Amino acid sequence: MNTALVGPEVSEMNLQQLPVPLFGRGNVSHTESNVSVNSSAGLQESYSLRLTYDITITCTLVVIILGMGCGVTPDLIKIHFKRPTGIAIGLLSQIIILPFLSFALAHSLGFETIPAVGMLVMAVSPCGMMSSVFSYWVDGDVPLSFTISTLSTLLAFGTIPLNLLIYSGSWTDEEFVIPYRSILIVVGITITPLVLGVGIRWKFSKAASIILKIGSIAGIILVALSLILLSLLYPFMYSASWKIYVAAVSYPYISFMFGYVVSTLFRMDNFQRRTVALETGMQNYAVCFAILESSFSAEKFSVMSIFPLLYGVNVLIAGIVFVGFYQILKKYGPEPIKTHTPNEARLQREIKDTQMTEAFLEVRVTDNEGKEEFCNT
Repeated sequence: MNTALVGPEVSEMNLQQLPVPLFGRGNVSHTESNVSVNSSAGLQESYSLRLTYDITITCTLVVIILGMGCGVTPDLIKIHFKRPTGIAIGLLSQIIILPFLSFALAHSLGFETIPAVGMLVMAVSPCGMMSSVFSYWVDGDVPLSFTISTLSTLLAFGTIPLNLLIYSGSWTDEEFVIPYRSILIVVGITITPLVLGVGIRWKFSKAASIILKIGSIAGIILVALSLILLSLLYPFMYSASWKIYVAAVSYPYISFMFGYVVSTLFRMDNFQRRTVALETGMQNYAVCFAILESSFSAEKFSVMSIFPLLYGVNVLIAGIVFVGFYQILKKYGPEPIKTHTPNEARLQREIKDTQMTEAFLEVRVTDNEGKEEFCNT
């Protein structure tokens, strides 16, 4: 292993503790080339645990997106596109501010090449859908959260290579392979249950309320499973150096803070500030790992994955802290916090205002018998 690239903080790690790539082709090559497996039974057990993790997390995530989609109406999404300030600020925080924060933090901590690239790729990845669940738990703007997450994933086809081109030159001149197929899969997994949830809400409102609660419970299960299974699959990450620990622990809170500050500067409502803060700090791990595995050798991938894995654990913990802090303020704060759900009053007023504006295109005329006719102005 090239110590100059890996850096002193990971060069002393036992290669047997390094991770097996999560996706496809890397599993065999990494096992054969870089990790000595004690027995075929041990390999099978590790593979089975990874397969369990992938299937469980994916299925639970689909349930969550379906549930959160049942809390969204087409009118609420339409409002955000008609007045796209919230979308623009969320994408600004996610696509522009977050990669810069990663670049600055990696340099300030003096990261070596490979850990720094892992951190950068994590930052340029699109929003993860878990942000919508946390947004729901803090009475945020769930339709805005879904919109930002979906658009950031669609825009990732261009924003990922652009940000990597801008920032990666400080550490490497290697070309990155953008896994467009993986991004398309993420888009499919995101949009399909979301559209289905919106449709259920439109046609079956009572059933939608039940599915929404199920989705929220599934979110709790997903957080717990992620923390447990990641720790079982990749215990080596807890042996990372203090630099990686500082970055992985502080990065979610820094991202949340900057997202909140930017949305405050643009005078967004409080419930939308909480949403933008969460969107800024929660990334899509699947896209990050697909980029790293597609672009680098198995040995480099092993070390690059340390920060994303440790960050993945800490961002969930940070999200729990965020929710807990909000709920405490909501219940015990000096002033009551106005809660806003996907059906909150202000957006409903905006929907009515929009409908009234469209109604100005028609003039109602009532005849003497009380019958109503409509004519266009």
